[in-house]
Amino acid sequence: MRSKMRVSALNLMDLLNQPSYHHIFRQFHNKKCHKGERVSGPGMRNDNILIVSSGQLRVFLSYGEREFTLYYLESGDIFSTHTRAYIEAVKESVILTLPTKIFHQLLMTYPEIGMQMTGILGDMLGSSWDIIESIIFHDAKTRLIAFILSLGKERGMVTENGTEFECDLTMEDISLIIGSTRQTTSSLFNVLIKDGDIMRIGKNKYAIGDITALSIRLAEYKA
Repeated sequence: MRSKMRVSALNLMDLLNQPSYHHIFRQFHNKKCHKGERVSGPGMRNDNILIVSSGQLRVFLSYGEREFTLYYLESGDIFSTHTRAYIEAVKESVILTLPTKIFHQLLMTYPEIGMQMTGILGDMLGSSWDIIESIIFHDAKTRLIAFILSLGKERGMVTENGTEFECDLTMEDISLIIGSTRQTTSSLFNVLIKDGDIMRIGKNKYAIGDITALSIRLAEYKA
């Protein structure tokens, strides 16, 4: 399971910030989004392409009182508003929006943008398959370990404590990512700490004692 903290390693803002693309950049509408603001959702009748300039957005599904996080969008990530997913700002954010029809015209004129989008969409598709596989075939403990390992591999630094990484998500946030309840997620997280697999070393800072050993155990759980 990917951490979902980034949709893709590719960053569309890097391309749009190049001088030769400033005229394209200026066609986008710049919008500030406050923390907790609903950016898009089913029934809002907006058909735009959005690119995150700064901050962080959460893409999720909602059925009644239940929610499931699909992705977190960060600077350079791109998404569409005409899906069945909800998009919400989880931090103070700035997004760039453009009507889908106009964006399609840009892709025909500048195929290099389309090539980068293809890479991003490929990463999103891979992440979607990871989600489906983990929910169908693996239990909550396996999904939690996979999530923690992905954080360690994506943003971890090797120290005397093991592989240290930062995570400012709450237990509620993590439970929405792995598809479990907050109580179950918290209980499983505490067991991993008690068993010495991970340790809390500060506010929003954790360490995986032996990332190789934990990865081997994860592979055994999935076998």
